[in-house]
Amino acid sequence: MASEVAMRLAINGFGRIGRAIFRYNLRKGLFDVVAINDINPDKNNLAYLLKYDSTYGRLDRDITVEGDYLVVDGVRTRIHCEPRIENVPWDACGADIVIDASGIKANLASAHELKAKGVRRVIITNSPDSEVPYASVILGINEHTVSADTFLISSSICDAVALVPVMHLLNTAFGVDHGFVTTLHPWLNYQNLLDGPSLSHSDPGHVYSTYVLGRSSMNALIPKTTTVLKAARKILPWMDDKFMCLSYRVPTSIVSSSDVSVKLSSKVRREDVVELFEKAEREQAHHLIRNSHEPLTSLDFAGTEHGVSIDHRWTMVEVDSFLKLILWYDNEWGYGARTAELAAYLGGLA
Repeated sequence: MASEVAMRLAINGFGRIGRAIFRYNLRKGLFDVVAINDINPDKNNLAYLLKYDSTYGRLDRDITVEGDYLVVDGVRTRIHCEPRIENVPWDACGADIVIDASGIKANLASAHELKAKGVRRVIITNSPDSEVPYASVILGINEHTVSADTFLISSSICDAVALVPVMHLLNTAFGVDHGFVTTLHPWLNYQNLLDGPSLSHSDPGHVYSTYVLGRSSMNALIPKTTTVLKAARKILPWMDDKFMCLSYRVPTSIVSSSDVSVKLSSKVRREDVVELFEKAEREQAHHLIRNSHEPLTSLDFAGTEHGVSIDHRWTMVEVDSFLKLILWYDNEWGYGARTAELAAYLGGLA
C-alpha cells in the first residue's frame, strides 16, 4: 500500500464494499490502510475472501495472516474483531479516517466517539435516516461543502452516486421539470436463496416487513421501494418533489442500472444531450461519468471505477424535451472506488 502517503485509513466492516475499497487502494496507492475491524473472528477467512472473489477474480498478491495482522505483499494491517465501532482502538494505529462499511445502524450513533481516539473523520457507506447529523458528499459535485469541522460524512449510495452527476448536469444545462427513475439492483446478502423471512443486517434481529424481499433472490424480479431519491435530495435539494421512483432486485450478482425519464425545461436535441455528457467526461477531475456507445450488457460494466456509465444507444429525445437515459454502474467496485477517492480528498484537507 501507500507507505509514502501520510494519510492513515482504517476500514470498519470488511464485506463487499470494505474489500472493494481495500482492493482499489492496492491498485491506486491512495493511503495506508492501518487497521481493519470486522465481526468475523476468523482472520484467515478474511484473508481468503480478499484473495478469492467470485465477482472480480483472484487477487494476484501475496496474502497471509501473521497473528493479528493481515499481510499483503509484506505490508501489515492490524485486524480487530469488535462488534461496536467505538470499542476498536483506532488511536493505537493512528487512523486519520475511518470508513464504516459495516452498514450497522448502531455504529452511526457511536461514530462521534471516535473523535476522542484521534480520528479526524468518519465516512459511512450508506445514506440512512438518522437523528445523528452528517454531511452527504459526492466527490465532484459538492465536496466544497465539507469544512474543517465536518466529522461525519456519508458517501451516499451507489444509485445516487450514479444519478446525481447526471441530474446535476441536465439541470444546469437545460433545467429539469420532473422525472421518474426505475433502478435495477443485483441481489444483496440479506436476501434469500430460498423463500423465508428477510433479516436485516443493518439492524440485527429486525425482520423486514417488505415480505417480497424474503423470496428467492435467484428466481424472480422483486419490485421494491428505493431510497435513491431520498439520498439524491441530500446533495441536490432541487430534486425534492420533482421525481418518483421504484426499484427491482434482479437475479444477477453485479452491476446496477437505472432507467431515467425526465421532462426538461428547455427544448433540446439528442445531439445536445450526448455532447453535454461527452464534454463532462473530457473535462471532469474525478471519475464521475463515462459514456458508452457500444452494444454492451451489464457484465461489461463490471469493474468500472466511474460512478456511472451512460449507454447512449438508448438516449432518446421526444417532443423536444422528453428525455430517456439508461445508466449502468458497478454497485460494488464503482461505488467503492468513488468512496476511496472521497477519502483521499478528505485526507488532503486541513
